Amino acid sequence: MRKEEVEYKTKLIEKSIQIIRASLPKTQERFSKMGLAKDGIYKQIEFAIQNLLDALNEISSSLGLEAVSYREIIENLHKEKIIGDELKEKFDFLIQLREVLIYNYDLLNDEIAFRNMEEYLQFLEEGLEFLSSFLEGEG
Repeated sequence: MRKEEVEYKTKLIEKSIQIIRASLPKTQERFSKMGLAKDGIYKQIEFAIQNLLDALNEISSSLGLEAVSYREIIENLHKEKIIGDELKEKFDFLIQLREVLIYNYDLLNDEIAFRNMEEYLQFLEEGLEFLSSFLEGEG
């Protein structure tokens, strides 16, 4: 495993989370009226998820687990008991969210996204915790 690559991805995820938290307004109404700044928040979520998935791919590859999709990577890590059921569900959700952000952006509902933003960030933070503890174990 290229440990430096996973560490770099971890830093990028942390930075994205900080940017989102600093930029997120207090109300859904303000969020909906943010225009391009709101799009930037969505883009940072997508970027953080992508970096998390890339880091998980790096871990998966280093363990010799062959996968052709992010879903397969998560399945393999779960099958090998590297991630538990709860984390698998959260990663599966993040994969779906990423797909909406990339391929179905027009389907995003600002009200729902704003209401669930804390949960999205929490899932990313749990991903960060997993990466950190995995790196420590490899250390």
